[in-house]
Amino acid sequence: MTDYAQFEKRLAVLSTKHKKMARGYTAKIGPDGLITVEPKRARFPIRPRTIVFTVVGILLFKSLMIVSTGLATYEGRIERLEAGTMFEQVVAWVMQPDVVSSYVAETIVTKLP
Repeated sequence: MTDYAQFEKRLAVLSTKHKKMARGYTAKIGPDGLITVEPKRARFPIRPRTIVFTVVGILLFKSLMIVSTGLATYEGRIERLEAGTMFEQVVAWVMQPDVVSSYVAETIVTKLP
């Protein structure tokens, strides 16, 4: 490998490290007293727990809507949403009764006095 190729390789490594350090870094002191600076790891902007709670919340909301209005009325309201604006169509697609929400609704109805 030529001197110039080694220089280009070192330059590429330093450039990558600099981009990572621009997002944040941490300094640690090793047992020998040497201070090392490492870039912070990139984090997922939305926590997976948030996604799970959102999906569970939507399913529970749909189930409670089915229980409170009845399945026939609920489906009629979804059909009216499907004929609406683009936003209403998206909401209708999300709020369609599915297997899980129907099962939870049936379970809630059997558990209620």
